[in-house]
Amino acid sequence: MNKQTHQQIDKSVAGWFLTLRWGTVLCQVLLFAVVRLLFAMPVPLLVAGLIAFEVISNLFFTWLIREQKRVPGPLFTGVMFLDIALLTALIALTGGAMNPFTFLYLVHVVVGAILLPMAMAWGLAAFSAACYGIFFLQAFKFPAPGTDQAACHTVDLSPEMTLHLQGMWLAFVITAFFVVFFVTRIQQALVTHRETKTQLREEQLKNERLASLAALSAGAAHEFATPLSTIAVAAGELYREMSQGGSQEAWLEDLRLIRSQVTRCRDILYQMAADAGEPLGEGMVTIQIGDLLEGVSASLDEQRQRRLVIDCPTPGALLIVPRRSLQRVLRGLVSNAFQASVATATVRLRATVDNDTIYFEIIDQGHGMDAATAQMASEPFFTTKPAGQGLGLGLYLARTLAERLGGDLEIDSTPEVGSTVRFWIQCK
Repeated sequence: MNKQTHQQIDKSVAGWFLTLRWGTVLCQVLLFAVVRLLFAMPVPLLVAGLIAFEVISNLFFTWLIREQKRVPGPLFTGVMFLDIALLTALIALTGGAMNPFTFLYLVHVVVGAILLPMAMAWGLAAFSAACYGIFFLQAFKFPAPGTDQAACHTVDLSPEMTLHLQGMWLAFVITAFFVVFFVTRIQQALVTHRETKTQLREEQLKNERLASLAALSAGAAHEFATPLSTIAVAAGELYREMSQGGSQEAWLEDLRLIRSQVTRCRDILYQMAADAGEPLGEGMVTIQIGDLLEGVSASLDEQRQRRLVIDCPTPGALLIVPRRSLQRVLRGLVSNAFQASVATATVRLRATVDNDTIYFEIIDQGHGMDAATAQMASEPFFTTKPAGQGLGLGLYLARTLAERLGGDLEIDSTPEVGSTVRFWIQCK
């Protein structure tokens, strides 16, 4: 705060300071009204003039805050010094050092220590001490509270009372300087802490970007592993058939398989490009939920298609979703369910729509997981599969997509019974 104040003051800070000044004016008006009405003590005319001046300055300050986003630092500092001078004039007209409200000097010192640069804060404390000390000049006579200032009626104090009041001034000076010293040091520590926190946050963002890049690369390797392996096998079969003079029908079958896997690689590249940068990512399209689930089923091999049970009460419901991303995530969740189940078990894919939210449930009959494993399952690179069979990114990418689309993912699993993965997003 101190560094900013040297140049300009934020509009919000200036607004709070203006609220403090309006509160001060209100308290002064109420105080003098009580003195006049309850105690029948006359209020000097100059006091009303000083309060009127404070009101005018507050109105100008209000206009300045509305017109500008920031208030010039020198103007803000000058206003704080002006407030000290006005307080001194009010106290001088209403009892001098005997006025019990001399402690209000300390309020200005604390506010200055928080908002002003260190040099100005020390200057404000010294100025406050000097204004308070004016009341103890030898030539100064304290006006009797409640008397007519025009009569210049004064009161002489006993040596004991004078010593007491001077002790109060000394205590104020010590307190004010202690406040400025410690508050400015705390402010400097807070500024240093904020700067360090900002630097750490920037470093964290850089590390998160690197981690995202690593996750993207790992996800690409994970996604490409299956189609590239299939292409390698099909190419080997094609080479063997051609070298042995096999039928052209077998060649065409292998070529169709290779072409389908190349198409899948292209889809994966498209999605990876979308994940790398949202502005260039996939757009939202309108699709029927039945068509979406058919696309998931069509991406599986024939054996898994026969074992997949799709449960969708409203196949004609329209959704507005990123189709490629959603199908990729659902295919990954279904594939995980098949891998966790025995070779003959079925996997159920259930989809329901509730208002603007679509819920998916992938239910398997596998070995299940304990609570600790289920809690860690959606963390990046966490996997229970044997080495080489997975990188532990499927559930992590699914949760990331769900959170991006206003939903979430949760896992309900029982050992030796099976698992249910619940995945939901905002779809309209």
